[in-house]
Amino acid sequence: MTTPSTPIAEIDRLRTTLDITNALLSAVASTDPVHALTSRIATLCRGTAVIYDFEGTIVASTGEAPTQLIWNEVASTHRRELQLSIGRWAVRTRRVALRDGVHVIAIASRGADTLDQLGELLLDTSERLLGAVHGIQYGATQRDRRDNEQLISSLYDGVLPAREHRFWGRLAQFRFPAYAAIRTIEAAPIDGATATEGHVTQFHARARSEELPLLAMLRRVGVDAPATLSAIVPDTPASERWLAEISRQYLVGASAPFSALSRISECVREAETGLGIARQWAAAAAAPEELGPVLIDRIDLATWLLSHVDARQLEERIRSTLAPIAAPQLRETLVTYLAAEQNVTRTAAALFVHPNTIRYRLSRIEQALGQPLTSAFVLSNVILALYPELIGLRSGLVDAERA
Repeated sequence: MTTPSTPIAEIDRLRTTLDITNALLSAVASTDPVHALTSRIATLCRGTAVIYDFEGTIVASTGEAPTQLIWNEVASTHRRELQLSIGRWAVRTRRVALRDGVHVIAIASRGADTLDQLGELLLDTSERLLGAVHGIQYGATQRDRRDNEQLISSLYDGVLPAREHRFWGRLAQFRFPAYAAIRTIEAAPIDGATATEGHVTQFHARARSEELPLLAMLRRVGVDAPATLSAIVPDTPASERWLAEISRQYLVGASAPFSALSRISECVREAETGLGIARQWAAAAAAPEELGPVLIDRIDLATWLLSHVDARQLEERIRSTLAPIAAPQLRETLVTYLAAEQNVTRTAAALFVHPNTIRYRLSRIEQALGQPLTSAFVLSNVILALYPELIGLRSGLVDAERA
């Protein structure tokens, strides 16, 4: 009911404000509130709505406005708000501070009058709702992370066969298919640094992009040992893509697939062995980010054998095997020759020398060893002694040939 002191224009403005607020509030109840909010903003401004993150990546977008040109304008200034024209589009933008960094809301319409009338109200309401949605999602994410870490920690403590069904029920809450094969993962930053909570967050973010179920936590084997990342993933094509992606920044070891949760401790040791192999290979590789993950069920026999012997005794055996060819030039030639599939021409190209030079050096190596490299026994011993170096160099040679 109106009174003489309440102007009609003010009542209309309040009604418009309530209508817009109610329309945008309905997005909060959506399964994807950020995209729903963006869609409703676009409808109300009869144009386009875009939400960018702090790097300019589009978080959500609806409509046909030139999103890249809009971002170019935003990125060129530090102003909180912009009002501009791009071609036939009238555009308004606003920077919004959220927990994970500044985001930008942009609205665009072919009718400048629409933004003049509703632009401020749309941006104000959208800013508040985006903050609310982000806060709700952040709280839910933190709860999920806590429950996630508690479950993987309980699994790593050991599961009795009689209680497996209970744990599968809990795994189902994180979208793991019941009784389907899974893998345990051990990973460490490729630069040798200790793992942090930030790395766990990165694991989860990349898993979400692949829609991959994941349990992950920080783990420290010894008091003085650097922390590593422990994870459990389903054995699926999506997990293989995820492993290939993270192995560009992490050294990764993975157990063989298994479905009996009572085998968790055994499979964690397999993943630790895989991580140890990845570290050996990375130490000898020019580009460790190209090595990929070490899946324990797919490694070759030589790698498997070398990973199951006493490291100190193995080091002594390798030293005695390679002692006759201690000269750096001969050793480099032999490693390159073996990594190049014993092809003299490829070896010469890799070392930038004439093929005859390679043949001469190989003859000197055979003299030092007292046996020809064509002998299967001699060759197998030398390959085992040089194996980590061969793996590292071989990946570099393959990449060079592809280039």
